[in-house]
Amino acid sequence: MEFGLTEEQVRVYTEAFNDMDKNHTGVLQPTELGILMRSRGHTLSDEDMRDLAADRHGTVTLADFLQIMAKREQDVVLQQKLAQAFAVFDKDGSGFISVNAESDFRKQMTSLGSSPFTDEQFENFLSEYRAEAASQHPAEQDGLVDYQA
Repeated sequence: MEFGLTEEQVRVYTEAFNDMDKNHTGVLQPTELGILMRSRGHTLSDEDMRDLAADRHGTVTLADFLQIMAKREQDVVLQQKLAQAFAVFDKDGSGFISVNAESDFRKQMTSLGSSPFTDEQFENFLSEYRAEAASQHPAEQDGLVDYQA
């Protein structure tokens, strides 16, 4: 597995890169990369652009593209795993889980694993969530968190 991608993914991404490389130069301009990424269902992030700007030529090679796509694929897999883990606690399928003192989620987070959260660490975790989700969901009032926030 090159770059952490399967052989099939490398083949598909290489073909897509080569299709976009109309002049057969072996490099793409950032605007071409943006188009290619959108065609693959991804957007080119500001972080990606900063990484590309660090390249003295400002162009993207196939290896650069494969590295970007490998990171994206890893992110997709991680998001799927997180959604599956969240679903374990979302017993009614509402998209929300309780974080009150009696909740299964809180109990699991503060008791299982080799280094479970202390109550203080769990509260810090929740305060970060609440700060992040404040505009989207009133987590503080209803004692629920949702996966999307």
